[in-house]
Amino acid sequence: MLADVHVPDVFPAALATAADDTADALERVTSIERGFIDPPLPGASYAMSYAHNAAEALREYRDRDPLRLALMGCSGSKHNVDQPVPARDLYARGYWTVKERYGSVVGDDWRILSAEHAVLHPDEEIDYYERVPKDLRGIPVDSDQRLPSGEPVEDRLDHWALSVYNGLTRWLHEAIDGVDPRDVELEVCVGKRYREKLEARGVFDRLDAPAGLSVSFPFQEEPTAAGGMGPQMEWMNGVVDEVAATDGGEASGE
Repeated sequence: MLADVHVPDVFPAALATAADDTADALERVTSIERGFIDPPLPGASYAMSYAHNAAEALREYRDRDPLRLALMGCSGSKHNVDQPVPARDLYARGYWTVKERYGSVVGDDWRILSAEHAVLHPDEEIDYYERVPKDLRGIPVDSDQRLPSGEPVEDRLDHWALSVYNGLTRWLHEAIDGVDPRDVELEVCVGKRYREKLEARGVFDRLDAPAGLSVSFPFQEEPTAAGGMGPQMEWMNGVVDEVAATDGGEASGE
């Protein structure tokens, strides 16, 4: 953070030694007594000009854009493969192509929501499968686990929802730097039936992250995405084109 900032060579190390995290570091360099950082950093007393330079850089880093994560619903159309393939290559047709492009381009990181595998990394290799959440309902499981909502896990649909919650939690903590947490915007691009089953079990309400977390459901909340596959594809392509224009180039994927 201070690599290109005009401060003495040992200043960043002294600040890192004294501070617990970036918030503490910012507080220290903005605490000035008689023109010097107070309390002093290890090894020396640094003047206000150096503190000002460091504070400006730390504020800029603190106020950076939130991390944008995209959870994309899987596709019912799949290639008929006879061996494991990366998840992104299993799903088929134009609807999935647009979803994959959206996750790859718009998200800083993305995952796939699957009724068979819960939360999938796009490159994780999986076999062909045919399953939707309703296939899991009513099939009892012997479990002493609890859903995020606090209700007992009673059937395979409950167990799937808990797996989704655990998968999302792991992903959030992997994506966020625990020492210097960054706010997160999680976009859940899934159909209403998937969303309702997970919401009913408290999956999204109970998600936690080291920094601020906001969860949105574009397919239900964006007016132009409402109405099924066609509008969703048009909306996703529009967002990708906006990102491409902002980045100054063609958004073609990773």
